[in-house]
Amino acid sequence: MTCRHCVRAGGARLDGVGIASSKELNPTMRRLIAALSTAVVAAALAVGAAVGVVALLDATPDQPNTPLISYDTAPAAP
Repeated sequence: MTCRHCVRAGGARLDGVGIASSKELNPTMRRLIAALSTAVVAAALAVGAAVGVVALLDATPDQPNTPLISYDTAPAAP
């Protein structure tokens, strides 16, 4: 026997004490766990990509700082 006062807005029936039964919480918990695990995996991938980019940038050798034109002696001032 159900009455309209015993049904929550989402359509889930309430037990006698006003708490939804565990069978009705399982799909919600699965979605929550799936969302949290997706967020954790996405964060791990982002950190891995950032570390990889930094490693690639550090792997390139520094260019030598040699001038294109060099004078053995200073040019005469006009």
